[in-house]
This record gives sequence, C-alpha cells and structure tokens, in this order.
Amino acid sequence: MAGPTPEQYYTAAQYYYQSNSDITKGRAYIDKAVEMSKNVPFYYLRLKSLIQAKEGDKKGAIETAKWSISASEAAGNKEYVEMNKASIDEWSK
Repeated sequence: MAGPTPEQYYTAAQYYYQSNSDITKGRAYIDKAVEMSKNVPFYYLRLKSLIQAKEGDKKGAIETAKWSISASEAAGNKEYVEMNKASIDEWSK
C-alpha cells in the first residue's frame, strides 16, 4: 500500500500553518510534499515560504518565495507573483 501523496502532505502542512498549531510539523510536511513532487507547484512553494517566515527563517523564506515567483510566472499566475513579491518586501525589512 502506498503512503501519503504530495497533495496530502501539502494539505496537512496547510492545516498546521492556518491553525497556528505545530508549525514544525507543518514544515516537515511541506518539505516532504516539495521533495516528492517532480514539478513543484507554485502554491506548495508559497506555503513553504510562509511557514519558513513564521518559523523566523526569513532568508530561507525569501529564497523559496523567489522560486515560487519563477514557478508562478511559468504557470501564468500573476496573483501569486504579486503575493510573493509583497512578502519578499516585508521579509526584507
């Protein structure tokens, strides 16, 4: 029997992030989702950057947000490009 899918890890990470509960567990789940994905979706990267920032890793969050911008542009999602740029501006202060 196969284990959890990247989508299931993403959903779990999203729960932990949004509920402000165990952010360390959320980080582990989003890292697993990213690791398991051949073409990492831009929204996985967005969530990872938000979790990194919440953990206090702003440098890592900025790097991941830049990766999310590239993936968002490739997918034609301007909204995520703008959200990531705004977050980078905030985390760079």
